Amino acid sequence: MTSSRVGKGDRLRRAAKSQALVRIKRSPRNADRVHGIVVAVGLKWALIAHTGDGGFFEGLIAIRVKDVVKVKKDSSFEERFAQTQPEWPPTAPADLDLDTTAGLLRGMSAISPLLAIEQERRFHSQMLWIGVVAEVTKRWLWLHEVRPNATWRKRPRGYELRRITKVFISDRYLTALAAMAGTGPTH
Repeated sequence: MTSSRVGKGDRLRRAAKSQALVRIKRSPRNADRVHGIVVAVGLKWALIAHTGDGGFFEGLIAIRVKDVVKVKKDSSFEERFAQTQPEWPPTAPADLDLDTTAGLLRGMSAISPLLAIEQERRFHSQMLWIGVVAEVTKRWLWLHEVRPNATWRKRPRGYELRRITKVFISDRYLTALAAMAGTGPTH
């Protein structure tokens, strides 16, 4: 483990202990910032109870620890508002594997009907793939995808685990899409 990874993990663990609303800047430069409460940190992944505008909770987001550039406490009113919500204090799901990508994907897919992934490198900036996990192998995620119009693709598509930079579940968009698309593809 590199010293920079230890430093990033330490910053994230301090944020988790404080239960403070934070803004996390990540690499690459085009990666979006993540706002929320850090609820758990593993060797490879950190889990954040994501907050949207105003401090409303918006599901869970996992980000790669190695991509973290800066963790900064949010000094707006949103933390105080988040503390008034029924989800407060946010907690990590039991036994979620944050040490391996395969374990993270399996665990998060067991929690939510739909899972979303991003690959924020190069040409894939801000692109999102949503679906149900068909299979996770040592190197690949096979995702049976649902389209934005709530219809399912016929076959699963493969994504290299090492290229996945963010995984999220249970936000309002995914909840609505799952309600309209059903539980999975039918053949």
